[in-house]
Amino acid sequence: MRYFWLMLLLMTTAQADTLYKVIKADGTVMYTDQPVAGAEPVELPRVNTAESLAAKNAAASRNKSDRPEVQYQLSILYPKSQQTLRDNQGKVTVVAQMQPQTTGAGAFELLMDGKSLATSPSPRFELTEVNRGAHTIEVRYVNNSGKVLASSSPTEFFLHQASVLNRPQ
Repeated sequence: MRYFWLMLLLMTTAQADTLYKVIKADGTVMYTDQPVAGAEPVELPRVNTAESLAAKNAAASRNKSDRPEVQYQLSILYPKSQQTLRDNQGKVTVVAQMQPQTTGAGAFELLMDGKSLATSPSPRFELTEVNRGAHTIEVRYVNNSGKVLASSSPTEFFLHQASVLNRPQ
């Protein structure tokens, strides 16, 4: 049993060197790193090593910091802030713009009066049946995981519609 521990110690400390096995006349087995008469070289398997989780996380953190995160700028082009729109059917077109432009891994989300109304692969939305009055809109760019990558400033606009009550008789 003590030779087992000796062999284990030799395997871990002398990995790069050659290990020799010697069988003595009395039948005992001896391992040595010195070639002696009657010694046979022993093939040792590679020692398994494990990288710690902390080291892996540190390496991943270094890799993330090497590539800068893209900073998107998202703005609403139409309707302009405080703009009055007139449409009796309540149709409103919302157009946003993002810089730098992206071709892929996300979608644009339109919020009106704090509620999510629509999602689109492009920053253009066609709304129908919008009630007259003041409305606040915001556009967000969301990746496939649901993380918000960019958000526009809230924009308020006013929708006017002709009223049946105000018609001359």
